[in-house]
Amino acid sequence: MDLALVIPIYNEEENIPYLYDAIEAALEGAGCSYEVVAVDDGSSDRGLEQLLQLAERDPRWRIVQLARNFGQHPALAAGLAAAHGDILVTLDADLQIEPRQVLALVEKIREGHDFVSGVRIGSGDSLLLRRLPSALLNLLIGRVAGRRLRDFGCPMNAMRRELAEQLPHYGDMQRFFKPLAVRLAASVAEVEVAYRPRRAGSSKYDFLSLVDLFFDFVSNFSRRLFQRVAVVGLLLFGAGMLGGMAYLLLRFAFALLPTPWDRLQALLLLALLFGLNLTVLGILGDFVIRIYRKIDSKPLYQIKTIR
Repeated sequence: MDLALVIPIYNEEENIPYLYDAIEAALEGAGCSYEVVAVDDGSSDRGLEQLLQLAERDPRWRIVQLARNFGQHPALAAGLAAAHGDILVTLDADLQIEPRQVLALVEKIREGHDFVSGVRIGSGDSLLLRRLPSALLNLLIGRVAGRRLRDFGCPMNAMRRELAEQLPHYGDMQRFFKPLAVRLAASVAEVEVAYRPRRAGSSKYDFLSLVDLFFDFVSNFSRRLFQRVAVVGLLLFGAGMLGGMAYLLLRFAFALLPTPWDRLQALLLLALLFGLNLTVLGILGDFVIRIYRKIDSKPLYQIKTIR
């Protein structure tokens, strides 16, 4: 199988017929064999029924039904694990990004890249409720992940099968497959994709969902963050220690400071205390994350059926 499209689906019954037609139009003349792995994430509408009908009509469609609603990222992990293609492409079912743009990402993979990220161009969501929080999260995730992308939130991505097979070895971190894949990939590229408002239905994310997603991300990727906190603490502590020693020498050994500098003393003391606190916080945080990864063995998702 040359290509596998992995699509998490939750309550998208209005978009599924359009999705099928759009994929058919995009890939029918592409000259490659493909499959569509649609992951039903516990939908409460008629979406699963529609997907099963599509699978009966078109053998290229495979349906992964999860036992309940686990969320978009676990559904993606389930779909990636079930896919058979040499190149795996993820996309959403809301058609805010047209499937015809998949081929641009596939071409980049064939040029030799391991992972290709889409970069959304357009105004598909509201500025205050989605785009502005997403931009802030994109910046913070790039900082924590240690590798910058223009759009960590874009749902259209492509990767080599060899890279996708590494993701399950990282346990709960695969919940955020994109920062993890970017970290593991030897070569990463980006492709701009047109982004438009939804054809039908409503977004499953709001502002609080994005905040919750970020804190969940930090709990999985925060070892590097805590290590940086410890480094900042050591630098502050070192600066306070060296500054204090220099002050004592100038004040008492060389008698160059006849009167005490109260503000300087306060600053040096604060640097020592804050530096020590940050160093301890960074070390303890690193230990907590190590322990969390060892004891966190709950399944990321549960598959009910694959058809």
